[in-house]
Amino acid sequence: MSGVPSTLDLDYTLERLSGILDSHGGDHAAWLRELAALRGNEAALYAGLNSQRMWGGAGSIANEALADNPGIAPARWEMDIREFRTLMIELAEHLRARGRHYPDIDFWLSAFSSWRQAGV
Repeated sequence: MSGVPSTLDLDYTLERLSGILDSHGGDHAAWLRELAALRGNEAALYAGLNSQRMWGGAGSIANEALADNPGIAPARWEMDIREFRTLMIELAEHLRARGRHYPDIDFWLSAFSSWRQAGV
């Protein structure tokens, strides 16, 4: 990974994010799985991870942190959203450590971190 030290297990992170997004509907989970399949092509993988689709506001994967509960048990939903936000924080920090990153990552990192501090 471009010589950047990281403790992020990218495979695990993408797998968990996909698993959480399975309950949200839409095609985000499938898109993340397709992205994870690019693991042998680092340039393409990181282009996807630094994209508008991932971080660009409404309709992005990051925006799924604000999604309404699609009908799963409330305790499970809360647990999933908290895990989702934590994974997104770790991914955002990893991408920032690599250098150039999608501009909205800074906004989302701040929002996710604030929610985590507030226990939301």
